[in-house]
Amino acid sequence: MPALYLIPVSESWRPQFNRTVNTPITLNTDDVPEQLAGYDSLRVWGTTETDSPKKQAHMDRLESGDWILFYHSGEFIATGSVGRIFESSTVGEWLWDNPESSFIFTIENYEDTAPSIEHVWDILEYDGRQVVNGFERVRDDRVQRVLTEYGSLETALFDADRTQIEREKSALEAALESEPQLTENTADYTTIRQRTRDRAFRELVVEAYDETCAVCGASRHSPDGTPEVEAAHIYSRSENGRDDVRNGIALCRLHHWAFDTGWIEITTDYTVSVFINPDREEYHEFEQLDGQQIRRPNSQIPHPDYIAARRQL
Repeated sequence: MPALYLIPVSESWRPQFNRTVNTPITLNTDDVPEQLAGYDSLRVWGTTETDSPKKQAHMDRLESGDWILFYHSGEFIATGSVGRIFESSTVGEWLWDNPESSFIFTIENYEDTAPSIEHVWDILEYDGRQVVNGFERVRDDRVQRVLTEYGSLETALFDADRTQIEREKSALEAALESEPQLTENTADYTTIRQRTRDRAFRELVVEAYDETCAVCGASRHSPDGTPEVEAAHIYSRSENGRDDVRNGIALCRLHHWAFDTGWIEITTDYTVSVFINPDREEYHEFEQLDGQQIRRPNSQIPHPDYIAARRQL
């Protein structure tokens, strides 16, 4: 069974990564170390020897054919598989002017694209912060679950991301032709499928509301175009609320928090109701919203059945 490694590339080492991994290094000079002889060009990366037992254990288990996801600045930037593995301070010094980088491995099947970190966290069933802090080997049981679900790491990492999300989006769109159901039985869903379905729901809700907060009308985006608004279930997921677009509302982060914590609610006549508590500073931040009409994509979104059910909780 191939292993999966998550390997961070620091800001200071990004130029070196671009020079010896993103672009194959040409090996046509007379001073090429003997460990690299016989190649016209090669993608190659490495890491320093370590006193960390955890990192050393991960390094010791690296094998040819294992998959790598390279991480930088909050996202995965590239993928590949491991070719040859060897140790050489001479190669580390020749490649990167850093003899301490003596644990060397060549990269095959390289792609300068990678799945989203959200997708990787979903398929690996990670719940923590989406960050890679060190040279990491994914636990075998997590990899085995992925192989059981998708057949191969390559399929899981690349084909499954958009393909499965689009399949779930199509199913959720088709459900709009049926009468809304309050809850759904997710017992037969694998964890991976449920997370994929959740992502499909979130995308459809944000699209339906045109990436705009239903309460305040904010439509902010990050520099790369990612919308700030988030999809919230009206009849809560904690109550097994259905992943139905009609059970969704797009909210900016502030008003999503206010909705989840009870500062604001949506009434069946589609106005905002603010929880009255003048002793709290937050109340005065939200009180002007009371009675304000929310923005609705159409007459069925959000559906009154979900609003009424929420208000009965």
